[in-house]
Amino acid sequence: MLVTIQQVKANAENLFEVSWDGQLLFQAKAPWMNLSLPFNAENLRELTFSNPTGETIYTTRYKFIDNLVEESIPYKYLLTKEQRFGQYEIVGKNDGEGSFYIMQNGMFDIKFCIENSGKVYLGYSLDKGRNNYVSIYDGDRQIAQITKPLTVVDNLDVYFLHIKDEYASIIPILSFFTVYYDYRKYNNSGQLTKNSVKISKSYTYDNNNGKYNPNWIAEEFGQQAFDELNQTLGKIIEQGSAQAGKIVKLVGLFFLILLLLAIVLFAVILSAVGL
Repeated sequence: MLVTIQQVKANAENLFEVSWDGQLLFQAKAPWMNLSLPFNAENLRELTFSNPTGETIYTTRYKFIDNLVEESIPYKYLLTKEQRFGQYEIVGKNDGEGSFYIMQNGMFDIKFCIENSGKVYLGYSLDKGRNNYVSIYDGDRQIAQITKPLTVVDNLDVYFLHIKDEYASIIPILSFFTVYYDYRKYNNSGQLTKNSVKISKSYTYDNNNGKYNPNWIAEEFGQQAFDELNQTLGKIIEQGSAQAGKIVKLVGLFFLILLLLAIVLFAVILSAVGL
């Protein structure tokens, strides 16, 4: 099953739409204003997750005290072999319905944790070339993969979530996690942009790199699904390159106009002084 989490607005507010087969399933919103407050208090702002009509399903509650205690000791994980960062409680109809957080167990051992309904799913993030991948595990079994192209136009990120059909019930939680992941890792809050593009190529190393299986989508959903994803990623790169080309041309035209104006102004000055 393929679910798309698309950021649809990045100026003045961060809005996301979650869709499947062209059908809108959910909407989400993350804080936009760029704030820097003592003790990271800006994180007290909520992320929200709602149905297509705008009815709230989940919000987040920043675990202020827990984060303050955990993050106040630099490199605590070197002594305790465990340190949590960015802890957010998932708040639903039954109040606390789980949490999102980052777990570091060593210098090169970092994972994203998704607690829900008494279970803990682990996400292993990896940059490989032009894409970022998050492999989601239930115990030792991979159940989903989130693919994010590192080519981004106008700060509008997009994520492709492939998830095994038998885990369809946690699509809302994994979709909301994706918004949390974006907020923690790719947040561009406070930036106003138009006709911009970021084209990146990155590689990361972690002890958990082996959790990423490049053939997982083909093995679970078939070669066609894998080829379609690669085609979509290729189109995004093409769109980004085309946008970059337009920006280069516009910048070149701008400087050409400035040069022509300078030449005209210089000619006028020479004429005025009789040279």
